[in-house]
Amino acid sequence: MSQRTPRRSTARTAAVAGAVLGALLLAGCTSPVPTPTVDESSATAEPALTVEQMAEVREAVGATLEAANATNDASQLATRLAGPALSLRTSQLGVAAARGNGDLVTVLPTAVQQDIITTTESWPRQAYAVTEQPEDLQSPRLLAYEQTTARDPYKLWAWVRLFPSVKLPSFAGAAVGSESVPLDDPSLLMTPTDAVAQYADVLNLGAGSGFAASFADDPLRAWVATNAQTQAAPLATAAGTQTMTFTPTPDEARAVRTADGGAMVMAAMTALETRTAEEGAKITPGTETEKALFGATEPTNVLNVGYTTMVAMYIPPADATTGVQVLGMENIVTSVATS
Repeated sequence: MSQRTPRRSTARTAAVAGAVLGALLLAGCTSPVPTPTVDESSATAEPALTVEQMAEVREAVGATLEAANATNDASQLATRLAGPALSLRTSQLGVAAARGNGDLVTVLPTAVQQDIITTTESWPRQAYAVTEQPEDLQSPRLLAYEQTTARDPYKLWAWVRLFPSVKLPSFAGAAVGSESVPLDDPSLLMTPTDAVAQYADVLNLGAGSGFAASFADDPLRAWVATNAQTQAAPLATAAGTQTMTFTPTPDEARAVRTADGGAMVMAAMTALETRTAEEGAKITPGTETEKALFGATEPTNVLNVGYTTMVAMYIPPADATTGVQVLGMENIVTSVATS
């Protein structure tokens, strides 16, 4: 893909200013598809990519994903994937190879409803895309791309599956561009860093979290509660317990300005689910993904299941009367071990 130096007007003399939750998200096939809205009037600086260049980025990433999927070979992913997207896709392909099929490899369409391109003139730079609905009628994906330096290609950095019927915030058109938002931005109801940390606390403590009132219920919170109940039943017969803890991943959050002065944030978290039983008991993996990752390991009375979690959320401006809205997520098992 050709790289483009930032455009400047003649009047400007200085720089201007990525156990799966498929069952939950399959509800998208009977719910309205999330539809982005565009505001063409909210721009100051120029976008870092043209619409044509953004299409080239998406096509290059899509070709890399398709080639890796065809052989279940993750070795080529690093050329066009980075951050949590690279970690998650590498794990998915490993599971696909172990199981002999790629049913659980997330479909990431290349056709999009909307591109969101930032106006940042420094690096790293981000861009985002809302895909069309996949052929299997799951919810559209929200994709995040990042260019680390001027000499690097844009890579897929994260993705989430949008929640069914979610209403996305409005953004400036791709030809106009949207401002990148610092993670400590004080103009928002809460900073992006605080929003991710508070949401993790809500996932961990549910209604007992002091931040619960700031976040509406969503499918990820519902799954956490349901999973705890599902695991508790068989463990109870062996004096067992189940705990799950979500932790924001340091430096893995990105934010972009919405047309109303708020921000959309995409962030990575890790989650550790620990299942324990009485001495002498043996806890075996439950899902096909867990079995593939566990392999031939001898089971014990402890099973630790690790997840890579990506979330997207909308934070309104500081004067808003509504709370933070979680827009989508991807929550995939990426490790299973006895310790």
